[in-house]
Amino acid sequence: MSGLRDSSGTIVIDEAEAEEDIRRIQQARSKLDEAMQYLDPASIDSTRMSGLTRDALEEQFARMGKDLTEWGNICDGTISYIRQVVAEYQRIDREFAAKAKELK
Repeated sequence: MSGLRDSSGTIVIDEAEAEEDIRRIQQARSKLDEAMQYLDPASIDSTRMSGLTRDALEEQFARMGKDLTEWGNICDGTISYIRQVVAEYQRIDREFAAKAKELK
């Protein structure tokens, strides 16, 4: 979302750009979810691995899973924030339009 200003210096929120940003973040979120599927510790072939190797992989999978979950939460929070900002500017626009109508 670009924080552009119009000729009077007022910040303008482009709803189409905001939706495009949300779409890109949702795509990234999808990729994170897809990556999580590959980090299932149960996917380790315990018949072929044992001891420290398996333990190290399980530890790495757990750490990476935690990171991916955190990044997913950040994506969700960012989408929510963008929607809140757009909704707030829409509310302000409606209020200004109503006041302008009253003054006519």
